[in-house]
Amino acid sequence: MGIQYSTQKNLLPQMVQQAEKLNHKSVEVGVFDGDHAWLAGIHEYGCNITAKSGGYLTIPCNPQAASASARSFPDLFVLTLEDGSKWLVKEQGKDRLKFMYQLVKSVTIPERSFLRAGFDACHEKVVGQIEKALGQYLINGTQIDTILKQCGMELASQIKKYARDLRSPPKARITVSSYGGGKDNPLLKTGEMIQSITYRIEE
Repeated sequence: MGIQYSTQKNLLPQMVQQAEKLNHKSVEVGVFDGDHAWLAGIHEYGCNITAKSGGYLTIPCNPQAASASARSFPDLFVLTLEDGSKWLVKEQGKDRLKFMYQLVKSVTIPERSFLRAGFDACHEKVVGQIEKALGQYLINGTQIDTILKQCGMELASQIKKYARDLRSPPKARITVSSYGGGKDNPLLKTGEMIQSITYRIEE
C-alpha cells in the first residue's frame, strides 16, 4: 500500500503583509525643480505674459537673437512698420536691415499639456506592466522600493516620449524663425526640460 501526501504553504498572510507596505505610498511623475519646472508649468497650462510698466517684451525673430538678450546688441534701434508693429533691428550693410526682435506688449502661450495628457495616453500600458511585477512582489517578497522605482521610471520614460512627439499647438511662426526653422516640436529648444521629467516616491 502506497502513501501519498502533499504540503501546502499558505501565502496569504505574507501577501497581505506585503500589500500593507504599499499603503500610503505613491509615485509622482513631473518636472519638480528650478527653471525647468517653471517652464513646464507654462507649457502645461498655458499663460499670458505681459510687459511690466508699460514696456515691451522682446521676441527673438532670428537664430542670432534666440540665445541672447536685446541688451547684448548695442547697435539696435526701433523700427515701426506701416502696420504699427515694432521691431528691434540693426544695420546690415548699405540699405539693409536685420530684424532681431519684435516688440510686443504681451504674448499668449497656448496650453500644451504633456504631463497630464502624456499620463492619460500611457498609464494603462504602464499599469499592465506593473501588475505583472506586483504579483512577484506579493509572492516573493521583492523590495518595495524596487516596484515603486520601476513604476516611476516607466511612467517618466513614456511621458518623455509623448512630449518629444508632441506637435500641437504648433510654435508661432516668429519662434520657428528664431530657431532657423526645422524644429516643429513646440516643447523642444535644448531638450533639457523634457529630459528633466522624473519621478519621486511619496510616503
